[in-house]
Amino acid sequence: MARFEVRISDEGFAEIDGAPLVPAPGESVHEAVLDELQRRAEECAAVVEATVHDGPGAAHFVLSVSPDGSSSVLVPVPEETPAPAAEPASAVATAVARARARATTAAVTDVPAELAEQVGRIKASAAAGRLDEAFARATALREDLTGSTGAGHPYAVEARALEAYLAHLRGDHREAVVLALAVARIRCGAMDGRAPADVARAAAAWQQLDDERALAVHGRELLHMWDALDRGGLLPPGDAELADLIRGEVEALTVYA
Repeated sequence: MARFEVRISDEGFAEIDGAPLVPAPGESVHEAVLDELQRRAEECAAVVEATVHDGPGAAHFVLSVSPDGSSSVLVPVPEETPAPAAEPASAVATAVARARARATTAAVTDVPAELAEQVGRIKASAAAGRLDEAFARATALREDLTGSTGAGHPYAVEARALEAYLAHLRGDHREAVVLALAVARIRCGAMDGRAPADVARAAAAWQQLDDERALAVHGRELLHMWDALDRGGLLPPGDAELADLIRGEVEALTVYA
């Protein structure tokens, strides 16, 4: 029986046997994992099993997936003793899992076949480790959709979100922040129910920046969006905690700039 190792981070990223897994537009990371395991089960024409590590604070378990897509959870796997961390995680980093772990993504329906095909090629490139190629394809897709449907169209927004995720995988954190903020800005402007999750994703990317000026500028935009969501009654309590922590960091950056 084919067996795999799946890791899902608190930031909503996933990998199978060390290869990054890129969700399709509108697809949650958990749906992407199940879809990929079903695809592998179809290739094997047999049930596959995966040991799933769903975040550092969650219990590990074994997931069985059949070629027809049916799945079941088998006995939990005992937790491994964690290795000592080089340094404790910051309060901001902790508040960011929590926010991302609660984030849900609404599916985009009636995706055109040609769009699904392009996304499939992007996912295949990323899964094969060809991140530069995947990012270039995602950028081209986003530019094409923006030109034909407008920047605020759901397809164009999802393509930009995919582009941001690939920028993160490439280690281009500044680009990831800019792209993620653009997605969050559009959805916050529309008071979309998915906006809090998008702002949390942008905050996760912001956390990776090491330039103080960029941290201050982008941090202020994050705070502006959280304030707007709060006024609109869309800010979850956990995200309010995250906003307060980042507000403190931004204020400190401003004082010492």
